[in-house]
Amino acid sequence: MKRRATLPTVTATAVGILCGALLAAVTVPHPASAQSRPVLTNVIPESAAVTLHAKITGIDADKRKVTLAGRSGTPVSVMAGPAVRLEMLKVGDTVDAQFYRSVAFMVSQPGTPVPEDEVQQAVARPAEAPGGIGVQVTRLSGLVVGIDLGANSVDLVNPNGGEVYTVSVTDPARQAKLPSLKVGDTITAVVSEAIAVSIEPARKSWF
Repeated sequence: MKRRATLPTVTATAVGILCGALLAAVTVPHPASAQSRPVLTNVIPESAAVTLHAKITGIDADKRKVTLAGRSGTPVSVMAGPAVRLEMLKVGDTVDAQFYRSVAFMVSQPGTPVPEDEVQQAVARPAEAPGGIGVQVTRLSGLVVGIDLGANSVDLVNPNGGEVYTVSVTDPARQAKLPSLKVGDTITAVVSEAIAVSIEPARKSWF
């Protein structure tokens, strides 16, 4: 079942497309039709408390950033918490890393402003991450211009260029919430940076 509508350009309420800031830079032409529209998947990470067996592929000691690659090869960038001893780590090490990330979603009805009080609560929450250190959060918004329940996808407007992107929703919990969405709703996500509370040399390598 599809619900689609032609809507005017997004107002300033939508401060960024839901997917843009969490994807690698991609250049796409202005889509001429739904068939040529880019389909994006897994653009918003899940809330997570993860232990990852990985190799270290990058370390930025000044920013306390560590880039990890698991067996799938997909890189994950985390901020090392105060308990992580970066001086004991080096690129190429196989490690077990435990990290946390929070994700909060809010839906605003057409003509209703984004609930700033809920946004601020979500922004403040990651500051209480394990280790008691503050982490960076990203706020992303997109205006729903189409919903395809059969395909578990949502069409969102990019307010910066008026382009439409189709976001494929793969998480079952999020798929279950799609029927409650309506064309014209604004989806706002607040995503915290992944913070590692431990990165330890692996006792046994799976690579």
